[in-house]
Amino acid sequence: MLHYVEVGIEFANTYGDIDSPFYSSMATMYFDTANFIHTHKMVDQFQERLYKMVNDTQDFGWGFHDSLAETYYEIISPEE
Repeated sequence: MLHYVEVGIEFANTYGDIDSPFYSSMATMYFDTANFIHTHKMVDQFQERLYKMVNDTQDFGWGFHDSLAETYYEIISPEE
């Protein structure tokens, strides 16, 4: 699940801006992944990768970065 989003981010970085449904799909998978990781108490194992995805999307459009950041700070790292 993480790899799916990572590849999507890499694709967008390589080929430029994609359409809204693409980013929506990536954001949904990121949200589902974060929930899974949190539920199964695996945050310590995956927090760095999840944060890197948020950081790597700062210049993306369609509210994608905002969606990932919101998920990260609400589910993975709520105290930050």
